[in-house]
Amino acid sequence: MTENENNPLELENKLYTVEEFGSALRNKFGGDSHISNVMLAELFLAKYPVYSCKIKKSKNHISQKSCGCC
Repeated sequence: MTENENNPLELENKLYTVEEFGSALRNKFGGDSHISNVMLAELFLAKYPVYSCKIKKSKNHISQKSCGCC
C-alpha cells in the first residue's frame, strides 16, 4: 500500500487536537460556517472512526474497538 492509500485525506503525519482536525477538514473540503471545527471533526470521526488515530488522546481516553490503532 502506498502512503496515499493509508492517508486518503493527505493530512500531515502528526497528532491533531479535535479543533485542529476540524480545521484541517474544513480547509480540505470546506463546510458550513455555522458548524464549529470541533463539531465538524466529531461528525467526521463518528462516520469514519479509523481517523480517530489522528487525534491526541486524553489521559482518561477509552479505546474504541473500531479505530484499529488503540
